[in-house]
Amino acid sequence: EEIVTFNLQVEASCSVCLEYLKEPVIIECGHNFCKACITRWWEDLERDFPCPVCRKTSRYRSLRPNRQLGSMVEIAKQLQAVKRKIRDESLCPQHHEALSLFCYEDQEAVCLICAISHTHRAHTVVPLDDATQEYKVGHQTPDTNVGKKGGAAENGILFG
Repeated sequence: EEIVTFNLQVEASCSVCLEYLKEPVIIECGHNFCKACITRWWEDLERDFPCPVCRKTSRYRSLRPNRQLGSMVEIAKQLQAVKRKIRDESLCPQHHEALSLFCYEDQEAVCLICAISHTHRAHTVVPLDDATQEYKVGHQTPDTNVGKKGGAAENGILFG
């Protein structure tokens, strides 16, 4: 999944500015660039316009808008935003550490710092993956956490 996301980001990026493509255009050899980037690249040339990637030259400044790629760039940006949101939600709001443990007494995901803090020190704390497996197998029902403020189910940790 990470490799696919990375490849999508690479394909949606301009090889000149290395940012997401803005107003993507395709040139004669088939490579895509931001319209502004390729225009700057060719700024002082009057003929024989080289591709910044493959160096193939064309006699004319042939820039065709690539609207479909532009739509794919927008999808790649949205995917990146969703992944960032999911990553941020899986961090402890207090310590900004990974929620990697589960406190049985409080029925919530906690970070390592929370687990050793005064609040959870005397509680039964297990790796989150172990607790998730127990819920999947059916030792407890997901209804245990329904409506519990700050619980793991509310945070989308156990059943997402």
